[in-house]
Amino acid sequence: MYQDYTAIFLLLFTAIPLVVVAGTAFFYIRNNERKTPLKREDFYR
Repeated sequence: MYQDYTAIFLLLFTAIPLVVVAGTAFFYIRNNERKTPLKREDFYR
C-alpha cells in the first residue's frame, strides 16, 4: 500500500509543475505575439 501512494505522489510532483510551466509559456507566447511579422532589418538593430 505504501508503494502505491509513493508512485502517485511522484507522478503528481513531476506532472503538475510541467503542466504549469507549459501553460504559462503557451499563454505568454500567445499574448505577446508581434503585430507585424519579423523582417530582415529587425535582426540588424
